[in-house]
Amino acid sequence: VWCQAQSSTRNYGPVFEEQPVHTLFPEGSTEEKVTLACRARASPPVTYRWKMNGTEIKMEPDSRYRLVAGDLVISNPVKAKDAGSYQCVASNSRGTVVSREASLRFGFLQEFSAEERDPVKITEGWGVMFACSPPPHYPGLSYRWLLNEFPNFIPADARRFVSQTTGNLYIAKTEASDLGNYSCFATSHIDFITKSVFSKFSRLSLAAEDARQYAPSIKARFPADTYALAGQMVTLECFAFGNPVPRIKWRKLDGSQSSKWIGSEPLLQIQDVGFEDEGTYECEAENIKGRDTYQGRIIIQAQPEWLKVITDTEADIGSNLRWSCAAAGKPRPAVRWLRDGQPLTSQNRIEVSGGELRFSKLVLEDSGMYQCVAENKHGTVYASAELTVQALAPDFRLNPVKRLIPAARSGKVIIPCQPRAAPKATVLWTKGTELLINSSRVTITTDGTLILQNISKSDEGKYTCFAENFMGKANSTGILSVRDATKITLAPSSADINVGENLTLQCHASHDPTMDLTFTWSLDDFPIDFDKSEGHYRRASV
Repeated sequence: VWCQAQSSTRNYGPVFEEQPVHTLFPEGSTEEKVTLACRARASPPVTYRWKMNGTEIKMEPDSRYRLVAGDLVISNPVKAKDAGSYQCVASNSRGTVVSREASLRFGFLQEFSAEERDPVKITEGWGVMFACSPPPHYPGLSYRWLLNEFPNFIPADARRFVSQTTGNLYIAKTEASDLGNYSCFATSHIDFITKSVFSKFSRLSLAAEDARQYAPSIKARFPADTYALAGQMVTLECFAFGNPVPRIKWRKLDGSQSSKWIGSEPLLQIQDVGFEDEGTYECEAENIKGRDTYQGRIIIQAQPEWLKVITDTEADIGSNLRWSCAAAGKPRPAVRWLRDGQPLTSQNRIEVSGGELRFSKLVLEDSGMYQCVAENKHGTVYASAELTVQALAPDFRLNPVKRLIPAARSGKVIIPCQPRAAPKATVLWTKGTELLINSSRVTITTDGTLILQNISKSDEGKYTCFAENFMGKANSTGILSVRDATKITLAPSSADINVGENLTLQCHASHDPTMDLTFTWSLDDFPIDFDKSEGHYRRASV
């Protein structure tokens, strides 16, 4: 009998539960701080550090940076000093991991130029474009146009179109009602903060009407190549001048229209875009005088996504280990490795080759936290795992040799020897004081299992497994006793009966008198449950 006391919690390296995310901080915000979150579980608990653009941030008493648990709090953030890429570093005695990188960017929208805008004069019935020329800003803006005064916004219709890419206003065919002053109205949306600015007015005047009809001419067009990330929404713009006002139609030249298309005429929007949406798209503007077309490609790309990740691994000292990870993405992600937060390259016993990491003859110092990192221009993903290299003397306490080993006369017995050991132990077997070796009746397998065949009374006795590695040695003993084999002396025989009749099947057996005998019946290899209340099987008392 033995007793083993173990702690209810084992030590393990840091595992992120919360990581920083890309953050947009509006310039001029009334908020006086920005917080980048980071939290990891580990035993013992972690300590946290932060890096900005790859350089560790010093947490000095009078610094604007401070740690709150694992979070980084930046007081009075300033674009010139604080914009950049941030990374959380979590460490304990088991190792170190780094979080994904998160950018801190500053949103802003400056005022339009104070310069007066030139007036525009066009013949009534012709098309016209007003350039918005928005001021410097980040991120993107939404655009509307004012006619004469706020809030008289120009409605979007088949004749008028405001590009949300450039902010420009297009009027396909001018009318007398279009006379007036035009101003571009640009709005920035950052979280719950909205800021709008508008340009100087530009006056539109119309010359005498030209009633002639003319064929469409596409003026607002999408890029020749539109790159989009899988899962996003893609918007293509197309608008034409013409008299009568042209109709806009869309088609995919190398495939059929998708159910994901959302359309109003100047726009083609594709929700949750996928690789099947890649191809060439055509915009057609048509009226009774003719048609104009424009073509461009949608090219789908994708952020890295894990196909295979590494997992926590325990390995014996001196053994070899191969770890691999794989990620999908477009462009194809490049893969690199980190050990305790530092770049890992091929050296001595360690070989790094793309998504594979190979160790030869592990040593205790190889223990630590490892990360596989896959990245392309659209993003980066991290997979983390802990490697624990074990060195243990043989120990039978968890898995001793069976103490009492019954064996059937003339039969075969298998006696496992499975001590806990690292590296794997060398195993020897003895019977009493006799060293056992492989023979016609005795086999010792490569994993240390002892197999005895054609058992006889002389095989009774004490069998001891001796296990040894460079860390130490141990042994465990069991006692083999030989019994008469259990034999079926009367087996059930085949029978033909009518449905509803009773049938008795007999089974008799001989056995060693020192052992109890139990009969088990099965039907088509499935055990019969005699205790089932609605069953019609019964054991007959003999």
